[in-house]
Amino acid sequence: MVLPLQTVTGGAGVVVVFFISLLISVVLSFVIGLKGIRSYRESHDRGIVLLTVGIVLLSGVPAGINVALTTLTAVPGWTVETTVNLIRLFGLVIILVTIYDQ
Repeated sequence: MVLPLQTVTGGAGVVVVFFISLLISVVLSFVIGLKGIRSYRESHDRGIVLLTVGIVLLSGVPAGINVALTTLTAVPGWTVETTVNLIRLFGLVIILVTIYDQ
């Protein structure tokens, strides 16, 4: 199985654009998380926190885990992909529970 980080081919420009876009998606995910936490402090609505956690688990955390495990460890590719997919699935479940709980 091939990981997304291993499929980047092309010149240095393509690789730089790929990593910049990955970094931006992680940063934006955590900005959404911070905004959600601030909104919760104002409204004390549990749904906002759960939705925020779901969004962060769906976007920022899997990207960071993918990069960290692929770059810093010798974990097999299928393990990295399974871990990332389970985190995304957990984020989706949290979002669904939040939507249907309201």
